[in-house]
Amino acid sequence: MKPSRTQKAVVLGASLVGIGAAAAGAYRATHPADAVGAPGEDPGRHRPRLPDAAFVLPDDVVDLRIPTPDGGTIHAVERGHGRPIVLLHGITLRHDVWAPIFHELGDRFRLISVDLRGHGTSAAGTDGYGMARLGDDLATLLVELDLHDAIVVGHSMGGMTAMQFCGDHPDVLAARVAGLVLVATRAHQVMPPYVDRAAKAAVAQGRTRLAAGHDLPARAGVNTRLARLAFGDKPSPKAVELVAEMGQSMVPEAMVQSLAGLLEHDAREALRRTRTPSVVVVGTRDLLTPVPAGSHLAHLLPGSEFVVLRRAGHQLMQERPAELAKIIEQFAARLDLAAETSS
Repeated sequence: MKPSRTQKAVVLGASLVGIGAAAAGAYRATHPADAVGAPGEDPGRHRPRLPDAAFVLPDDVVDLRIPTPDGGTIHAVERGHGRPIVLLHGITLRHDVWAPIFHELGDRFRLISVDLRGHGTSAAGTDGYGMARLGDDLATLLVELDLHDAIVVGHSMGGMTAMQFCGDHPDVLAARVAGLVLVATRAHQVMPPYVDRAAKAAVAQGRTRLAAGHDLPARAGVNTRLARLAFGDKPSPKAVELVAEMGQSMVPEAMVQSLAGLLEHDAREALRRTRTPSVVVVGTRDLLTPVPAGSHLAHLLPGSEFVVLRRAGHQLMQERPAELAKIIEQFAARLDLAAETSS
């Protein structure tokens, strides 16, 4: 049976979190006047592209399988020693999207990259999907691995997962997390109101089809042209190809249910109560979570630092891994200094 327009719309919207809708507001992604931290240096249009090898995880990563209380499984990979850094990806992506960061920081930190439930080989349990469940999974991972003084780095939906966790598990946050790095993400309102209604209607139709036992076309609308819109200036073709492949490989049910959770995301109150040191990072050419969204998020977090990367899009870990790694490493050094001063 040929896919209907409705089917295609559901999967297309889920594949890159409403990228077409966000593009309509691209004019807002301009240089902010209120960044706390100075914008990063402009790398110029002629900077060399990353080699393809940068997007492949090192051979010595270790696989982890962590059971969740609802019968699901969290898959993660880890490498290195030292302060733990937990890496959470965005919707339709996987743990290996952080490969460039493993190459940058894997010799100085214990890096743990997670497949969020429904992504990669992590499996949902009886509680299904949604932001609350993702926040619970993060708490489970931190406790089961007995992590302390961790830095949680969340990209896009991974950042929203970290925000949900902060609101739902303040005790685990206080005991096990030293800092937050929120990368290309939003506090609320993933899509503008005039698109939000249509997106929710499309997701509802997708859920209805799935409940009735009908399939959704797993590959409809997921291609390199759409993936390219998630990047800023001159991305690596390998990186674009990987983002498209990850979207194509995601199970349609998980994609639709995950998008539904995103549409309900609102962490504003949780962020206002969060006192954990934090950094918010955004690129000036991010069409999904533009600079004003990052600025708003930073203002909600007491004392947060706001860093802007020029010419960068949404996929900062793939576009500008050296700069993002430097931001994380300098943040970790400040946390260490603060701990020494207070002791």
